[in-house]
Amino acid sequence: MNPTSPGSAAVRAATRPRDAGDLPARYLLETGPEQDPATVEAAVAGMLADLAPEISRLSTLDPDVLVVELPGRTLEGGDPAAAFTAGYLLAEELGLPAAEPDLPTPYFPEELVAEPGVPAAESVQDFPPGCWAEHEPALDGDPRWALDRMRVPQAWAWSMVQGRPSHGAGVIVAQPDTGVTTHAELADVIRAAGFNTLTGKPDPTDVLSGGNPGHGTGTASVLISPETPTIVGSAPHAQHMPIRAIESVIRVTQGSVAQAIDWAVEHGAHVITMSLGGIPSFALHRAIRRAVAADVIVLAAAGNCVRTVVWPARYEECLAVGGSNAADGMWKGTCRGSAVDIAAPAQNVLRASVPSGSSQGQGTSFAVALTAGVAALWLAHHGRANLIGAARARGETVPVMFRRLLQATARRPATWWPRDLGPGIVDAAALLAANLDLAREAESVPPPADARESAAVSIASLVAEVVGAAAVDDALDWHRYAPELATALLERRLRMTDPPAEHPRQPLYSEHLAAAVTNPALRDALGLDLELKPAGVS
Repeated sequence: MNPTSPGSAAVRAATRPRDAGDLPARYLLETGPEQDPATVEAAVAGMLADLAPEISRLSTLDPDVLVVELPGRTLEGGDPAAAFTAGYLLAEELGLPAAEPDLPTPYFPEELVAEPGVPAAESVQDFPPGCWAEHEPALDGDPRWALDRMRVPQAWAWSMVQGRPSHGAGVIVAQPDTGVTTHAELADVIRAAGFNTLTGKPDPTDVLSGGNPGHGTGTASVLISPETPTIVGSAPHAQHMPIRAIESVIRVTQGSVAQAIDWAVEHGAHVITMSLGGIPSFALHRAIRRAVAADVIVLAAAGNCVRTVVWPARYEECLAVGGSNAADGMWKGTCRGSAVDIAAPAQNVLRASVPSGSSQGQGTSFAVALTAGVAALWLAHHGRANLIGAARARGETVPVMFRRLLQATARRPATWWPRDLGPGIVDAAALLAANLDLAREAESVPPPADARESAAVSIASLVAEVVGAAAVDDALDWHRYAPELATALLERRLRMTDPPAEHPRQPLYSEHLAAAVTNPALRDALGLDLELKPAGVS
């Protein structure tokens, strides 16, 4: 291959020399069914030889996806449109179905937390405005209020009365996040093997960098913390598998999360919970589908502040958890809409804070971690092997059965918003007591069997929510353009609460996307004038 080819030139233009603290530039390449990954790898190595690429397979479960890392270059601080352009050109030159930049994305806003000993630069209320609730002093004296709203103590008691394993005993819950730190609230956690997909080493320690240090420790505490000084998790006897897959929840890279999912499945995880979110990725979707096919329950936070559900929660195969508050109302910052499957406490949940102690935290990060613990209670109570057999007899996978029963047993307060937050709030006691045939007669629409069709549903639904049904562009190659299109639409959401005058942003789309979008309503929403070239294109 020619190192001066359009694809290689575009990669150079989209990246810059890497500084300390920057993530290395990475591209994810999807090889086609008739392609030999080794042949594609050799071609890429020649094309990008002067950038010294390090090329590997996504995982042993998905050797057909190549990860191209440029150790001396980074995508951070650059133009996303240029990064996507490089991916399109690589795909065209190599004849690939898709090639994506593994961009760190900011579409999962969370509370701004200072690094230990360093004051926060902004308050929680500064970004995005209108998202975060005020501190609730009354909840400090009731550290287990979230468990009570989900009837978790009653579920523990029910299992014990029935002579079944309780508190999630024997179930392995994997948690791709920022990793964990040493903390009194996690001192006696039963630990399964951990990993770090950022370094490829078995140490999942959170190095406490980025905009929300200790995020993985806080979310782990509401999931798995035993009877410790203040906090108890929803599944305190389950085994915790921490995986450091992101440096910060506000800098999420989809490829490293996909690798974490595969690693968890390979190493025996029964539940995978993700308190993170961003844009779609073929690698991420493939990993989730593999996990679900292996009867692993996969859950993700619906998201915060951008209102519409982000990925991976938006994928049909992944259970999306929205946020409620102590009064059984809607947490004001929760992402919402038809993609939300269930709700759980998200507003001012007591969690471990770093370097020590506990404090109130808010976000769907806590809602999904609490719900993952309930999944562990259900698996432990019935026995996972028994549930696999029962699901097969009913033509389901275990994750599909769990979703059906979780929704059928949800507790719906007198005032509720089913179109925004699903059928109700998780009710662990009702879930464990439910007959496994409950709600089998209810109509449901399973995700399409074809992965590309299933992924297309998720991006088309985002277009319909953000712009309107008339903007769904059936002529668009959703598989190729979904990541960039989602980036543009999620930026649009952030701009609604984050005025451009205060936070100016780069043009949102590449020339390739501009040429591919033909639907007038979608073009108008993206700021594409049919008579003009896209911004930044000469």
